[in-house]
Amino acid sequence: MAASITCTPAAPISKVSACRIDLAGADANDDTAWDPDEYPSMPQITYYLEAVSDGDADPLRSHVFAPNGGAHQWNNLIFPEAGSWQIDLRLVEDDSSEANLTVTVS
Repeated sequence: MAASITCTPAAPISKVSACRIDLAGADANDDTAWDPDEYPSMPQITYYLEAVSDGDADPLRSHVFAPNGGAHQWNNLIFPEAGSWQIDLRLVEDDSSEANLTVTVS
């Protein structure tokens, strides 16, 4: 299953809406994606979420996390300005994007 990202509410208002970003389907630290017997040569799978504006706002970044069962929530995200924001799920080890969502903020 490919990772997916959703935003609630789907059409947030800048500086007002406290959003919840939900992640599902990410590779988890279980026997299918990660072998704890190989640690530290096979480090734990960790991610962060990053929101980047098409405007002048600084990028927003979540804490680093290891998804429980492939799921995670980033709570109370408030977009500081209106416009189009791309939210990426990024691997900590190389900053590659595993999934993304574009949100239009009014």
